[in-house]
Amino acid sequence: MTNEFEEIDTSEEVPAQEFSDVPPGTEQEDMIATGAMGTEYDYNKAPDVGKAPPRIDLNGKEVTIKKASIMLPPKDRNWERSRKGDIEYKFCTFALHYDIEGQVEFYSGVRVFKRNEGGVEKYSHPSIMRDRKNQASKLLGLYADYKKKDINEVSLKEFMSFLNGQPKAVIKTEEFENPVTEQKITKNIVEKFLSQ
Repeated sequence: MTNEFEEIDTSEEVPAQEFSDVPPGTEQEDMIATGAMGTEYDYNKAPDVGKAPPRIDLNGKEVTIKKASIMLPPKDRNWERSRKGDIEYKFCTFALHYDIEGQVEFYSGVRVFKRNEGGVEKYSHPSIMRDRKNQASKLLGLYADYKKKDINEVSLKEFMSFLNGQPKAVIKTEEFENPVTEQKITKNIVEKFLSQ
């Protein structure tokens, strides 16, 4: 069995994205109109905020990760191709929500692969590379080290369950370049997990 990740150009990063947090009790519902006239949108279910609060410097601070989420890419987003051109994938949005002033950080490197099942195009389960080269893979590696496991032994379910168990972590700020805009941005990235 071939490893799909071996064929992917790992220099690609997820473009910066705006984030619209959904307040508790206003979970998103299916927004597709089914009737001929459409469906009236209930603005009372709209989030109170349009995007994440401005990023603040958390370098050296201890945080609790309140939530980790992976958002699947929209269906109309174009597929990316591996270097050989035989594998197609899309980037997911992977976010960690910290307990300090509503801070949210986006980690690049989570992908879904194109699957065709009975002529129907579908996504694979989200995947993270195991080489510690992109942001999500480095975070997965920190978790593996924290649990004293080989990174290849850690399942996505185990990793996400841990991140959603409100673990404590120390943050470091790192500078990254947005591959689309070439703009330098500073991110609040987990440096290490703390014993609970």
